[in-house]
Amino acid sequence: MSIRKALSFAVYFLAYLVFSIPYVEKMFFKKRKKVVGFAFDYFSGNIKYLYQEMKNYTGIEVYFVTTIKEEAEKLRLFGVNVYYYRDVKKIPLFLTTDVWVTSNGPNYIPFRGIRKVIPFYKGKRSSKWVDVWHAVEVKYVGRDKLLINYDLGFVTSRFFKQYYSKKAKISDKIKITGDARTDPLIKRNWDRKKILQEIAIPFDRKNIFYAPTWGHEKKKAFLPWEKIDKDIKDIEKFCEKNNCNFLIRMHPLWYGRNPEEKKKLDEKINQSENIFDLSVEKYPDVQRILCITDVLITDWSSIANDFILLDKPIIFIDAEVPVKELILKPEDRAGYVVRNKKEFFEKLQESLDNPNLFEKKRKMVRKKLYKYLDGNSSKRCAKEIIKLLKKSH
Repeated sequence: MSIRKALSFAVYFLAYLVFSIPYVEKMFFKKRKKVVGFAFDYFSGNIKYLYQEMKNYTGIEVYFVTTIKEEAEKLRLFGVNVYYYRDVKKIPLFLTTDVWVTSNGPNYIPFRGIRKVIPFYKGKRSSKWVDVWHAVEVKYVGRDKLLINYDLGFVTSRFFKQYYSKKAKISDKIKITGDARTDPLIKRNWDRKKILQEIAIPFDRKNIFYAPTWGHEKKKAFLPWEKIDKDIKDIEKFCEKNNCNFLIRMHPLWYGRNPEEKKKLDEKINQSENIFDLSVEKYPDVQRILCITDVLITDWSSIANDFILLDKPIIFIDAEVPVKELILKPEDRAGYVVRNKKEFFEKLQESLDNPNLFEKKRKMVRKKLYKYLDGNSSKRCAKEIIKLLKKSH
């Protein structure tokens, strides 16, 4: 850590200690409304769509806090009530927030680390915590352990409530609401042309979207068959033949763990007219990408469980299971499962030509994954948070 960063953190820490004193806190920050804070790196997913639902609710103030300064600066231009998580001036606001909403655990809440070393203000203080999570889960990653310290957790169906209730005694905390981020996929009220313009890809082509999961602490190739140069060359040839765009969004954690593959991939994408990088840093909101996608390619990523709401083809690469336990069974994959490059391109062609294949299987899996298909999940989530606000204080 540089001296400048160390001094900045020291100032922030001291300011936190001062504002933590109850008398000082009340003197500097007088609340007139209940306050709900949304915390993550990027303004996306359930965080984004639930914030947008609640921002105009009477008697409630909502804001988004991010660990990325550039993200805060960008979002202000779009009218988002956003703060950098180490903004000293906002410490009184952070300390008196009634409900914290997170999608990737509590470490994005300001002072999460600092609170551990302050004996008289450990843990949550007087705030309530709500977990909206970031996925309709395929893999078990310990969400039940996280929910033990939360007041509410949202799931999409009875299947997931039963699963987590068996893992831990948290059934009273779990509410079946659906996920706020799936509302636009169900309502389909997007402007395809506008999204294509924003992403800057050709209009007159079908879009193939490749979005795999990460390697879970292991190195992972771009595709599991040949070297990246040959794979990209074959994809390029397929796209030219079928007049397609190939959109790539590797998992955010993949890039840091596979720097050599990333470098090669970037070089190939820059040389291509048919292949496009839609990484999370460039396009945080994956829902908008799904809206313009004709065929999804993935492996064990939960993105398939969002895309299934659009009732379009999904191709699953039968890669090695990256975790010890799956929540969904391999047979819950509603689409072609391919094991080599030959199958990959054959089934991709069939999916473009016959998008209604697996329609019955997709319907069956949707029933397991989702209780609600009405596009009102954000309202149900907001209703539960309001109930929690009424219980606090």
